[in-house]
Amino acid sequence: MPSLKLFDTTYLIDLVSGDEGARRIAEEVDAEVIFKAISTITVHEYLRGVYYIYLHDESLLASKLKKAEAELARFEILPYTYEIARTAAEIDATLARKGQSVSLSDVLLAATALCYDLTLVTRDIEHFKRIPNLKIETY
Repeated sequence: MPSLKLFDTTYLIDLVSGDEGARRIAEEVDAEVIFKAISTITVHEYLRGVYYIYLHDESLLASKLKKAEAELARFEILPYTYEIARTAAEIDATLARKGQSVSLSDVLLAATALCYDLTLVTRDIEHFKRIPNLKIETY
């Protein structure tokens, strides 16, 4: 059975930056039949970073956006759905009651992974390890 993976924004940034661990995961994914996805949340965070860095230069921004969109196109992009919203709300409330709040984007990514039964690939495991039943792969 093929692996099913959801990649977070940190992974994409690390991959583009040439991080050895992220590159190793990419090589493994490319060598196997693996469902590789990102969330619309990751798309937002990634493109926000491109806009933030290059907004001052219209032509450079256009070039960087084109490159970013090509990178994003390598993945299945999963939408934010009612089921994900409901799961995220439960995770968020449960963690808040324990005094262990996590950023909204991380809660949404975790909920996406849980709803689609995907393994979340991330370097930032501190927040994610608090979420029960979430499968995490780090590098």
